[in-house]
Amino acid sequence: MPLTEHLAELRRRLIVALVSVGVCSAALFQVSGTLLELVARPAGQLVFTAPTDAFMTRIKLSLFGGLLLALPVVLSQVWGFVARAMEAGWRGPLRLFVAGSYVLFLAGVSLAYFVVLPAAMKFLMACGSESVRPLMAVSSYVGFAAALCVAFGSVFQLPLVLIILNKAGIVSREFLRSKRGYAYVLAFLLAAFLTPGPDVFSQVALALPTLFLFETTLLVLR
Repeated sequence: MPLTEHLAELRRRLIVALVSVGVCSAALFQVSGTLLELVARPAGQLVFTAPTDAFMTRIKLSLFGGLLLALPVVLSQVWGFVARAMEAGWRGPLRLFVAGSYVLFLAGVSLAYFVVLPAAMKFLMACGSESVRPLMAVSSYVGFAAALCVAFGSVFQLPLVLIILNKAGIVSREFLRSKRGYAYVLAFLLAAFLTPGPDVFSQVALALPTLFLFETTLLVLR
């Protein structure tokens, strides 16, 4: 396929993905107040320090929620574009990859929100003292929570990425096994880079599932 056709298809798929995210975000903005209450629950009482903070936070939350809702469409566009460069026999199974990618992303987000975020907030809030009490801005908290959820959801794509690289002949199971030590170190470095806060708990909580997914992928490739 000529380069111009590739670019035209990429443009079309980007438009479809962006429109789907925009529509879902606009719909969620109507209930953004309820969403904000749910997201803020692990933190307790929040404040906003600027007149536009609460409004902008609702917009950001709606965009993030819209991305989650539209993720099947976004992933289908991404994998559909990638499939054009693969053999015809792989284009059918890519539908399973889209579904698996969405499930893995939601699993990562769920782990971050229901397990890691409450524990991280408890740990971070305990770092105060009698004279240093937390007064958390809603924009800072939502940004922290969203970054944590995106980090977990993205890392949970690791099995699919490794499987595709393996089937494409780029990496082998033996190569991955031989580099296991480097993979462990990289997992902790990646966790330190992706987690929004400096706390060790969040970093370890991201690194351990990454290592579990890596080992599980090796079993699948076997």
